Order: sequence, then C-alpha cells, then structure tokens
Amino acid sequence: MRAHATRSATLLREHFDVVETGVIESEDDARRAAASLGAHRLDAVVFAPTMAAPPSYAALALQGIAAPLVIWNAPAVMRLDPELTQAAATENTTTVGCVMYANVASREGRPAPVVTAAHDDAAALASLARIVRAVAVAGSLRGRVVLRVGDPLPGYLDVAASSEELAALGLREDAVGLVDWEDAVESVPAAEARAFVSAIRRRWSGDPGPNAERSARVAVALGRFFEEPGVIAGTVNCHGPFFRRSARVGITACLAVACQTEQGRPVSCTGDQPTAITLCVARALAGAALYCESYAPDLESGLVLVAAGGEGDPAWADPPGRVVLERNDHYPGEHGDGTSVAFALRRGPATILSLSPGAGGWVLAWATGEVIETRYTDMRGPNGMFRFDSGPSGEALSRWIASGATHHQALAPGRLDVEVPPFAAALGIRAVRV
Repeated sequence: MRAHATRSATLLREHFDVVETGVIESEDDARRAAASLGAHRLDAVVFAPTMAAPPSYAALALQGIAAPLVIWNAPAVMRLDPELTQAAATENTTTVGCVMYANVASREGRPAPVVTAAHDDAAALASLARIVRAVAVAGSLRGRVVLRVGDPLPGYLDVAASSEELAALGLREDAVGLVDWEDAVESVPAAEARAFVSAIRRRWSGDPGPNAERSARVAVALGRFFEEPGVIAGTVNCHGPFFRRSARVGITACLAVACQTEQGRPVSCTGDQPTAITLCVARALAGAALYCESYAPDLESGLVLVAAGGEGDPAWADPPGRVVLERNDHYPGEHGDGTSVAFALRRGPATILSLSPGAGGWVLAWATGEVIETRYTDMRGPNGMFRFDSGPSGEALSRWIASGATHHQALAPGRLDVEVPPFAAALGIRAVRV
C-alpha cells in the first residue's frame, strides 16, 4: 500500500509540484498530515486512497484546508486474479476507500470530481492531469490580486465587477492611481526604453511607429506594477485619462499588454476585469489566451470572425514567434500612435470563454470549436475565423449572446471540455456550454 501511494505521488509529480503525505494509517498520521499540508499554500488536494479505510482519517487531515479537492480512484491492477480470495480482494479496494470519503465530502458540502485511473492507464492518467490542473487553477485564484489601471469605459456595464463579486472568486482588486501611473511612466529612463525597443525588434518584425520608445515606457511601467506580490492579471483602459487622453502618457498600451500577457500575466482592455480573470484562467489551462471579440458571423461559410484591436497573446501566433509590430493609428492619443501587435492565429481546436457576474453569482460561458484560418491581414491585429462545434455561426452566436457572456472573451487553444466543468464546480459557479 505504501509503495502504491508513492507511485501515485510520482505520477502526479510529472505535472505538478506535490506535497506528499504518504499513507495515513491512524489519527496520529492524520494530524501529522494536516500539519504538513497546512504549512503550504495548496492550489488543490488529490485524495488517492490505497484501500478501504476510515474516512475520518482524510477528514481530519484536510480539516481547515481550503483548496479544492479531486478524488483519484487508482486501482492497483488492471485485471483481477481469477483465483481471487477475500484477503486479496481487500487489497484492491481503492474504490471502496474513495466511496467512503466521497460520502463524507458530500456531507461537508465539498464537491469533488472523481477520476478512476490505474497507474498503467496512460489515457486515464492524461484525463486525471487535466482535471487536477483545472481544479488547481480554480484554487490558485484564492487570495490573489488583479490590477486595474483606469476605470471601465463609461456606459460599459457589461465589463464591470464589484469588490464583492471579485471576492466571491477569492480575488481582490488593486487600482493604480492616475498620478502614480503617470509618474511611473515618466520615470522610465530613456536608455531603458531604447533597450526595450531594441530587444522587441530583434524578436518581432514590422514597424513599431514613431512612438515606440513611449510605448516601451508604458510597457516597462506596467511591468513594474505587475511585479507586486500576488498580482496574476489585470486590466487597462486605453480610452480614457490614463492612456490616450493623458498629456503625460498619451498613447495606447497595446505593446505593454502583449508583453505582460506573454509573460503569463494577462491583461484586458477597456477596464474589463472579468475578462482579465478569464484570460488568466484560459492561459493557465491551455498555455495561451487571446483577448478578443466575436466581431461578426460569416453566414455563408458558418464561421465567426474573432479579433483583437492591436493587443494579444504572442503565444497564439502562427507560425510561433511571427509577431508583427504595427503603428496603432486606429486609436491615436495625445502623443500620436502607439505600438501594437499583429499575427495570424494558429489553426486547430480552440475554446472561447467568458466569465461574468450574474444574478445568482458568476457564470462561465464557453464553447468549443476550431480556428480555421486567418483572412484579414489588413486589420493589422490578431484575428482568425472560428467554427463553433455546436452549429452554424448564426445559431451558435445567438446562443452565445444569450449565455450572459461579456462582449470580450478569451480564446484558448484546444478543446477544454474536460477542464471547464471541474473548474467551475471547484469555484462554485455556473458553467453554460454553447
């Protein structure tokens, strides 16, 4: 049994950092496990019993642990012995151990997805890893900070989120003041801005425009705020006094947004904090997350144009690394055009997601599909044509509109049909599949 538990931990370590308790064989073991687990910030807990045992041991070990739970039924053998005895059968009762504690977890109001995966079942282990990651992403939000640089656009009611609503996800918002922001941008040395532009031009092609160094100052300043402890994502509003309308800043933040998102700290625009959180979740689940909108259907082909306005996640670029720097003359500011990015989206399976507060709590709208092509290079921003799995573009968009999604969304690579349900359940929110 102890060797089986060690193998379970070893398999999890292929994907995650693991705090291992070993087999809990008594109440004293359970107390020691509780102390060990309590000494760490845990994003998720995987309960993987080696046989039937009193569920009070697991309940005691997890007392006070707020991280969401996954129950892993890990049978020790793929085929039961034809000459099975009662004693040998008892040695293979991981299922009974799971049922016993799942009942207790249900009584405690602690929902937990369950995965049955033997140690030698590669397909089932892959599903386990996806589910544990989804639950851990939900748990990772607890106690984290989302940054705000600029309030939402006036009238944009669908992108708002109150402090109480953010707290329901375990998050709090840190808003940067206007003077602090302008001071931070102006304090970036010219030499540092020039070095930033040189580094970007070595990596990406295109013409960043005449205000590349000013865009670099914005990127460096935003990066410094994102280095504050606990910050995982954030939002900016380029269309107000913090950016375009500021006499001291005077340009958009598209380059800054792309650079922060590339580093794993996604940023949304227009002050849309719910979409910033969605981007953070999507990137943690799938490795890339494009801030975008479902602009319009192409009713003849059944596709939908998804596009960003000059910001984006370079991890989506096709081919990898082929990002083009552009002069953003779509949205000029007090000091002219900032630098933005453009790229084609890589083709293949994808999922669109949108988190939003609703009347009964947060709602996660999501739909799987496929990026078919990139048609519109003249848009000079990231864009592609998306096909919904659930039907033609007109019908699917009607359902998407009715789902309660915000008008911005996150586009993630891959079909996240395994990840989304346990993620939503771990947060206690409603998921609406389109």
